[in-house]
Amino acid sequence: MELALTNLQPKQKARILRLEGGSGFQKNIRSRGILEGKIVEVMTRQPVGGPIVISIDKRNTAIGRGMASRIIVTV
Repeated sequence: MELALTNLQPKQKARILRLEGGSGFQKNIRSRGILEGKIVEVMTRQPVGGPIVISIDKRNTAIGRGMASRIIVTV
C-alpha cells in the first residue's frame, strides 16, 4: 500500500518508493540520505504541524511535514 510519510505513526517502518518534487526538493532530500529503496522509521511526530523526526541508516533527521508529504512509502 502506497502512502505519504506523513501518514506513518511513531515507531512504524516503511520503504521509500519515490520522491515527488522539483529539483531543489530532490537535491535537499537526497543530500540527507533519503533515497528510494531505503527503510525509514518515524521516530516522533511533533504536534500542531511541527516537524517529523525520522531515522534512516541509523541517523535521525527532522523534516517538515510539507517535505514528508512528498515522500511516498510502502509499509
